[in-house]
This record gives sequence, C-alpha cells and structure tokens, in this order.
Amino acid sequence: MKEYLNLSSEEMDKRLAEILEEHKTRRKADIIFCLDCTGSMSGEIEAVKDTIAEFSEMIEKDGMYARFGLIEFRDRLFGEEHKVHNFGGQVFTRDPVAFKSKVSRLKAGGGHDEPESSLDAVMLACSQPFENDSTKVIVLITDAPPHLPDKETKSIEEVVGRIKETCIDHFYCAIRTEDPRNDIYRKCIVKNGMVFNLDRGDNFKIRSDNFKRILKALGKTITKGSY
Repeated sequence: MKEYLNLSSEEMDKRLAEILEEHKTRRKADIIFCLDCTGSMSGEIEAVKDTIAEFSEMIEKDGMYARFGLIEFRDRLFGEEHKVHNFGGQVFTRDPVAFKSKVSRLKAGGGHDEPESSLDAVMLACSQPFENDSTKVIVLITDAPPHLPDKETKSIEEVVGRIKETCIDHFYCAIRTEDPRNDIYRKCIVKNGMVFNLDRGDNFKIRSDNFKRILKALGKTITKGSY
C-alpha cells in the first residue's frame, strides 16, 4: 500500500485502471471439490485443510483468479445425503481461509458398504453456478468405487453426457488406481484432466502427506492447462 501514497490523483487513476484491466483479462477458474467424507478418508480431509491455502496461493501466483467450492459426499443409498457448502450464501469463494474453515469442520464417518455416491456428487457438481467465462474444474477425491446405479445416476454415460452438456473443462480425480473398479472414473475426463493415485496404506500420516503432494501437483496442472 505504501507504494501508492506518493502518487498524484492522475497517477492513482491510471494505476486503478490498469488493475481493473488486469482483472478483466486474467485467466479465471471455478474449482469445485467433490470430497468423499467416509470413515477411511480422514487423512485426505486433513491434507485438504492443511494445504488449501498453499494450493490457492500457488494458483494465484501463476496468474489465475480462482474460486473454490466444496461438495461433501458419502452414501446416498444409506440415507447419507450430499452437502453443498456455501460461503456467505455463495457456492464459490475466493477466500482460502474460509474454505479451510469449512474443511476443518468436516468429520470422516459413515459410508456403510464400500462403493459410495461419488457419481451422484459429480452430477451435483455439474449443476453449480460456474461463471461463463471461467475454466470449469471438478476435482473428485475418493478411495472407493462408485455405486451404479446410485440414487439418481443410472449409468456412467449419463455422467459423461452431463459433463459435456455443462462444458466442464477439466476433470481431475484422486483415486486408488490399483483397483480396476475405479477405472470407470477415467471416462469422466472428456476434455482435459488427470488421474492421481491415492496411497493405499492405512497409515494416517503417510496418506495425508501423500495427498498434500497430490494437491500441489494438481495446482500446477490446473494453472498450466487452463487457457
């Protein structure tokens, strides 16, 4: 702020106009996380909480104006409904501190059988209020295969169709790649995206540290691929 104290009113007006123009032309991204919050996901939840500020800062430094959203999911077939978190009445926020605060209150639990309502969560993510001029990004994080059929989603083709229809630009998923049942998630990458492998071990610290590395890699991937 000190750098502006000695500017004349004309110089100040010019600088403000430059800042406004920079924001107009800056690349923008709306990034919504679909986060599996079942009992086995405590390590990943902690990693998101610990790393989201750094993730946001990394994206900002690479010249991108980013907003973040969060969908919490478990197993709708056992009555565990999704939750779209909001930030002051909005689905997306630019404030990583507010996002971290939401994540810090998440509790890993439930899930019942192994498959979860992950594809219903992706369908819900597609219906959120992305800005028209932003790169639309969905990040799915789960260590389980999906229910098919689920409460609403009947086939993977239905999900792929919705992703195309809503013009999702990037789809990223962090899954256990060694489980062939999870290969179905790859079909959701219809334009751009990538698959990241979750650590299979049961050690909380190892899984959390591994996922922090994934988030950092994801941040770099989003900024390099979002034009």
